[in-house]
Amino acid sequence: MLSNKPFNQSREIPEIDRQRIIELNQESFDQLLTFVEIVPDNAFDLGFIESNFAKDRDAIIQALISHPDCQEMQFEILDFPDPDLRFLMDEILKVLPTVKVQPHKKLILLVRGLEHSIGMTGEYPPMLVDLNWVRDAYPIKVPHPMLFCLPDYAITRVANFAPDLWAWNSGTFVFKTPANTRDDAVSQTLDASKGITNCEVPEKQERIDLLKRLLMEYTPSNGREETEGDLKTRIRVLNELGIAHRSRSEYSTAKYYLEQALDLAKNDEDFISLKAATLYELGWIQDDWGNKKKAIALYEKSLELLEKIGNVQGKAATWHCLAIIYANQGEVAKAIAFYEQSLELKEKIGDVEGKATTLNQLGGIYANQGEVAKAIAFYEQSLELTEKISHLEGKASNLHCLAIIYTNQGEVAKAIALYEESLELQEKIGNVRGKAATLHQLAGIYANQGEVAKAIALYEQSLELEEKIGNV
Repeated sequence: MLSNKPFNQSREIPEIDRQRIIELNQESFDQLLTFVEIVPDNAFDLGFIESNFAKDRDAIIQALISHPDCQEMQFEILDFPDPDLRFLMDEILKVLPTVKVQPHKKLILLVRGLEHSIGMTGEYPPMLVDLNWVRDAYPIKVPHPMLFCLPDYAITRVANFAPDLWAWNSGTFVFKTPANTRDDAVSQTLDASKGITNCEVPEKQERIDLLKRLLMEYTPSNGREETEGDLKTRIRVLNELGIAHRSRSEYSTAKYYLEQALDLAKNDEDFISLKAATLYELGWIQDDWGNKKKAIALYEKSLELLEKIGNVQGKAATWHCLAIIYANQGEVAKAIAFYEQSLELKEKIGDVEGKATTLNQLGGIYANQGEVAKAIAFYEQSLELTEKISHLEGKASNLHCLAIIYTNQGEVAKAIALYEESLELQEKIGNVRGKAATLHQLAGIYANQGEVAKAIALYEQSLELEEKIGNV
């Protein structure tokens, strides 16, 4: 029998998908069945189910529970998805007393979600350090067979950073990923119609998780021979991870993935478009870090490749970013020229999102020059387009910019309403940098109104976010 509450938190996997993964991994599944049959009852034993996608792990668990040979076993699924989890045993000991043990059945614990606290990078995750430290207490305090259900990288990290616990391992059951699982993940991430920067936080995190699973699948270390198609997908995944982390202001992590993509693309003629996209993203990061010269050099390298292959959309986006830099350096005429070239190309190819972004930036230039009516007109054109295509990031930016203008015109109530609407959108999509900027502006309004305590609280919230993303 299954613990109802945890299991109901999982998506029921269709029978065809369960059959597909078991047929692909019949030998591993048979070994897993043998493990659960021979492990002693009321005694600690440890095994690992290795599968890179949560959907497949759920399919394996459901196939195991429903198997005729397992009807005399009681499986309890324990979910621990907290990324800040440190003391696993303490959490297990909180749950165990609530488990209604069925007489004459072998109790087996299935542990899921630990990949979040194990992490993909960095040395000695706190959870694994503690797991290794208390390993001798498990046979005494948790006298039941236990299966950890994890992706391959997490199992490798258990072996590396909790070697004493790993010594208890009685079996690792490796399940290969079915092609349809990989294809579904690609369609939900790389081929999705909505860009990852425009996703709300839960969907963005879900996509990042899928991208990380795809990255594991398309690396040659997992035994699959790497074809040119696999390499291209791997570069695309790395690029998309870079974009995702950049959109969350996690610049160092974004740079880490993008530099891997750039190294893989090298000078291969078949990957020019991917290399150009990577250079563009790295330029964006350097610009946000304030390294203008590096940013310009990266954008110009990207532009050279884009012109070589005739990529109009990429060229328009790169001109746009160069215009931002020149505007910030006070070279207004040059910036406007680049924006107008970018806008012309975007209108030519029907790039509504890109057009909205460039209109927003032109609004900023005219606002800085004191041409308020012209600035408002550009912002409102941009806002209309972002609402039309449900582009939350762009809409939030336009609301923020309009609020600045209304603040300067003394229309404080209108400005506050726009800032708050922008803030709500920034929180939805996880745009930390945008949220910090909006909190800062709101604080300024309340400070000018004499609401000092409220202003200080908002400034402190903004400061905390700026420190978090390293915005010196």
